[in-house]
Amino acid sequence: MTYAPVTTPVVPPRRGLSTGAVVGIVAGGLTLILVVVAAVVLGSSVFGADTMQLKATGISMEPAIRAGQTVTAEKVAAGKYRPKRGDIIAFPAPASWLSSDTNQTIMKRVIGLPGDRLSCCDSTGRWLVGGQPLAEPYLKTPGTERPFDIVVPDGRLWVMGDNRENSNDSRRMFIVSNDIGMATIPVTVVTALVQQ
Repeated sequence: MTYAPVTTPVVPPRRGLSTGAVVGIVAGGLTLILVVVAAVVLGSSVFGADTMQLKATGISMEPAIRAGQTVTAEKVAAGKYRPKRGDIIAFPAPASWLSSDTNQTIMKRVIGLPGDRLSCCDSTGRWLVGGQPLAEPYLKTPGTERPFDIVVPDGRLWVMGDNRENSNDSRRMFIVSNDIGMATIPVTVVTALVQQ
């Protein structure tokens, strides 16, 4: 007895994807989009991309920020601020800088970074950083300055208001105390970076 060979029917290949495959691809794409959006949102919280509104209560930052003006600032997560000269930052005012006992967030401009040698002043009244004159086009008036020659301690910032004659800041506190620690603020206390 002979048997005829068994042949398997050949199914022609389909063109395109099945409905199940399309649904899987779309679902996978949506999941990826949701993961990316979640990462951006969580990253914003961690790295400080959230914004806040700050209102200037005094004239120390004029003319850049006028008294009563509200500015937008980018929140900075604790310990995440990377100092840059010229930044306007917000931070809780040290108690010794305030005339009252109230907790206040204040805004000042970063002038000296950790390790900077600051001296005041050249013959035209400009501050010197590492012996080089600092261009400060934002100043209301240069102010009358007492001679200084200091080095900003590691992990700390020398900050000043743009309206030098009317600002409780590093300069003023150093004049009063002659204490570099009291005159500077820790980098870690910066809570926001004002958008300029």
